[in-house]
Amino acid sequence: MPSGKQYEMLFKLNAQANSGFKGTFSQAQAEFAKLGSQIQSLNRAQGDISAYQKQQAAIDRTQGRLENLRKQHALLGQQIQNTTGDTSALEREQLKLEQRMASTQATLENQQGRLSATTQRLEEAGVSMDDLSGESARLADEIQELSQQQEAAARSAEEYGESAVSAFDAAASALAAAGIVGGIKQICH
Repeated sequence: MPSGKQYEMLFKLNAQANSGFKGTFSQAQAEFAKLGSQIQSLNRAQGDISAYQKQQAAIDRTQGRLENLRKQHALLGQQIQNTTGDTSALEREQLKLEQRMASTQATLENQQGRLSATTQRLEEAGVSMDDLSGESARLADEIQELSQQQEAAARSAEEYGESAVSAFDAAASALAAAGIVGGIKQICH
């Protein structure tokens, strides 16, 4: 049986091993969480780049539709002026075009508002608006690098945990062996 001194040594060794393990493990967890947060932030920025590009394309399409409606409206106005007979059907058609133009204009303003909000988020994230494709590629590279760092931190914590457990087991075995030797000495003497 281990003596009081051996129990004390075992307790101190256990406390030191556990506090070092907990501290190192906590530090690895904090680093892992920090890297995860950075990855999420970069993923959001990359998503905003994609959203910006889609919103810009939608705005371009809506502007094209609005311009087409305006041309149709102008042609219909000329047709009404040039018609000498009943223009009520043409005027109803003109009213429908005006309603479609108003609806399309409202859609365009809504799209531009969303684009403006996305632009602001990108600027706050430090993304250059000059080369969005290049920025997207840069963000993808950063995400990959941070993911690798996150994996390395996880592996490091795991390896440290395994080595701490092995060292503790070896020390416990040595103390147990010392206790047995001490017990045998007491029996022999």
